[in-house]
Amino acid sequence: VYAALPSAKPVAARPPRRGYSGARRHVLVVDNEEPDREMLAQLLVPLGFVLRTAASGHDALDLLAAGYRPDAVFMDLAMPGIDGWETIRRLRRLNGGAKLPVAVVSANAFDQGLENDAGIAVADFITKPIRHSELLDWLERRLQLQWTLRPEPVALPEAPSGPVLPPPPDRLAELR
Repeated sequence: VYAALPSAKPVAARPPRRGYSGARRHVLVVDNEEPDREMLAQLLVPLGFVLRTAASGHDALDLLAAGYRPDAVFMDLAMPGIDGWETIRRLRRLNGGAKLPVAVVSANAFDQGLENDAGIAVADFITKPIRHSELLDWLERRLQLQWTLRPEPVALPEAPSGPVLPPPPDRLAELR
């Protein structure tokens, strides 16, 4: 005689995330592989995130040293030059970097279980290939996002009033 297994409660399907409410959030993606950076851009930009990318740890640190202040960072580990771990350690020493949410995005699942001195918890690892829902769940938790079913409207600059005039002839000549 076999006992019936308890049935699992069905998980309600989550409606698709189309945007989020509130101020636009800035995200820095650091990965030496252009297809990986592009994939994250195609996921995040339509949701309303303002995205910057860096192809190396040095490029990322240069952006941060120049005053760029993202709300979150996605960091690959295996990069030429300085790797993701060293980039995170240096980022943490910059003004405001100690509290900056950083997720490690790595193809090496083994890295997830490693203790590290960069302040990266197991919950801050996202394994490649990336599951979009996992990445968006991380952003929701770390940035306290409220998802919307529609993208937030983007405020467009007001159109100038009055007639539209062509540029002066000398300016047109320069453009030609």
